[in-house]
Amino acid sequence: MKLQEDRSTHSYFDECIQINQVREFLNLIFEYNYALVGGLAVSFWVPERKPTPGELDILLDEDHINDFIFVLESQNYTIEGWRGIDLTNVVVRKEKFRFDILLAQDDWLKEMLYFSIKIKAKKVKVLHPKWLIKMKLLAMREKDLKDIEMLEDFLKKREL
Repeated sequence: MKLQEDRSTHSYFDECIQINQVREFLNLIFEYNYALVGGLAVSFWVPERKPTPGELDILLDEDHINDFIFVLESQNYTIEGWRGIDLTNVVVRKEKFRFDILLAQDDWLKEMLYFSIKIKAKKVKVLHPKWLIKMKLLAMREKDLKDIEMLEDFLKKREL
């Protein structure tokens, strides 16, 4: 079965992307090579998954980070700095929201972005469920294991 870019989603995803701070951020990043990852991306595919309030995780091609940081600074975002975890990320804040920008530095990460799903009606890009599972396997926290299980169930039901 083919993925539908305008699939019916639960209100968690739709509500979250309409929050002013989230919508503003998504509008700023839409033209870049990025995709939603983390809980919000999982909630797109698995409607019962509630995203973590006040937090948004994205994967961005590392080639775009300097330009995007400049745009964010011009819009009064606070750049908290770079952190080295399994993936390099930049923490950005505005008001009570935290945006984690994970950098796609390796070819396999950039390939994931190339195959992200663009939902034009919502002006957002989401990582494919198979790639989300791979990202979640890197973190291996308890909530990531639950997300992996839900995403695998979603894929089995749709025979992707």
